[in-house]
Formats: sequence, structure tokens, C-alpha cells
Amino acid sequence: MTKSRKSHLKYVGLQPRTLWAYHQALDSFLQFLQRRRLDTMRPSHLDRRLAEFINIAYQEGEPLAYSGHLLSAIKRFHPELRLKLPVSSQYYRNWSKAHVPVRALPASWELVEAMVGVALHDRQPRLGLLLALSFHAMLRTSEMMALTKDHIMFHDQHQSLSVVIPSSKTSQGNPQVLQVTDAMLLSMARASISTLSKGRLLWSQGPHAFRRRFQQLLQRLGFAPSSYHPYSLRRGGATWWYNTTLSLDSTVVRGRWANQKTCRIYVDTGTMQLAHLTWTPKQVQRIRKWRLKGAKLRLRQSQKGLGMTEVINTG
Repeated sequence: MTKSRKSHLKYVGLQPRTLWAYHQALDSFLQFLQRRRLDTMRPSHLDRRLAEFINIAYQEGEPLAYSGHLLSAIKRFHPELRLKLPVSSQYYRNWSKAHVPVRALPASWELVEAMVGVALHDRQPRLGLLLALSFHAMLRTSEMMALTKDHIMFHDQHQSLSVVIPSSKTSQGNPQVLQVTDAMLLSMARASISTLSKGRLLWSQGPHAFRRRFQQLLQRLGFAPSSYHPYSLRRGGATWWYNTTLSLDSTVVRGRWANQKTCRIYVDTGTMQLAHLTWTPKQVQRIRKWRLKGAKLRLRQSQKGLGMTEVINTG
């Protein structure tokens, strides 16, 4: 008898977001094997391939969590391999010991607007929408990567939209809903996802490709690829929301933190970092240029309604 995923014991205790992270990590590893035409016929082969994959991820500056998800997924669904991955497990432990967490620099709304402008110019309206939504809704990286067309609901009567987060870090598997009333975002969302099929991800190319594209946008604005990270959107959004509303309680609810203490750290350190942040004249010039260009593209987008022939796309 075939049983659904929800009723199978192998999935008991796994939150949807964790399962999604496992799937993304395994998919990236399989693509790596395919590109290099590598086999994993025996556990020793698999161990060497995993070790190589983890080492490359370390050298290229990928997040430590991606490799952790990969090893966890393999050991969870193939427990017979737990003791047969000594090299890859050692590489991961070595990386964990050497890893020094760096708190992501919060992204300002000016920077996000400029990145959105570049994305629209490059005919990636859904990427631009995802960046803006992630800032306003303070989405975690895993949450933004899991966002689909079905998770965005429009409310014409109130000129707003809801962002439905199926499962987050602090929701214990329960869905959470956030309201967005920004007119620019509402217009972008209507135009950007009108041609998207039901259930389709706003970003379907995976977290690694998203991170590379994020870095490319930064470089177009004159920043080093490592200046900001996707998590900078959440940190910047929290800082911006608090300084706009002056309400810690509202920020806690919107950011979906388990307690005020964590949120306070975000707000205080984020505000301090932004207060001491200095951009070069070249960066200021490019940000001004792309904010203006992005505003023009959004205006053209709204005027054309759902057609959006200039920028509809690839997203």
C-alpha cells in the first residue's frame, strides 16, 4: 500500500522548511555529480564526492548550512551510511570549527530599490519583486526561496496583499500571514506574477543561483560580492520597520521572532551599522542612477497593467 509523505514514519519530526532545505541541498549535489560525470556506486565513492563538494563550497564561500543540510539529509534518509562517510563528515567538522559567524550588514531600502531597478532592467521582474518583498516582509532566506505565486494574495478592497509563509523557523510548522500595503510592491506583484503558473516558485533556480545573482547585482552597483548577503534583506527590513514605526512589538510580530531580545539585537546592531556605513561616491552615483531607472520601469509597468511587455520574463 502506498502511503503519502505526511503519513510515512521517515518524515516524522521534519518540519516542511527543513525538508525543503534537504531537497535543495540534495538537488545541488546531484547537479554537481552530473556536471562532472561522477559516479557514487559505492559508499566510499559517495564519501569522496561529498568531501569534494563540501571542500568546493568552503572555498567558494557558500554558507556552511548548505553542506550541513546535505549530510543531514543523506544520514536521515539513508541511516545505513551514517558510519560510512568519514571524510566528508570530517571536512564538515573542520569547516564548522573554523567558521566564524558574521552578522550580515543590513541592506537599506535605497540599496534594495537600486537592486530592484537592475533586476527589472535585466528582464527579471520576479527577482525584483522577491527582493522587495523579502525586505518588507523580513523573510528568511529559506522562506524567500520557497515563495510561490500561491503565497501572494491580493486584496483589492484594501489595496494590499498578503504574503503567506507556509512554515517558518518559529511557527512550529504553522502558516503565518503578513500584510503589505506598499503601492509600489502591490503594482510590481500584480504585473510580475500575472503570467506565472499556479504553484510556481518566484525563484525556481535554487539558493546557489540566487546567491550568485544577488552578488552580480551588488557588483553592478559598485559593491564587492561579499558586502551584503541575502540575509541582509531581513536584517535591513527589521531595522527599517522599527525606525519607521518605533514599535518593537510590531517589529517582533512582523519578523516572527520568538522573543523581543533577539529582535532588539537585530534592531540595535542594524541601526548602529547603518549609522556608521559610508558608501563611495561611485556607489552613491550608481544607486541613485538605478533607483531612478527602476522607478521609471515600475511606472511603465503599472501603466501597461498586467501586460508588462518590456520586462516580463525569465524570473
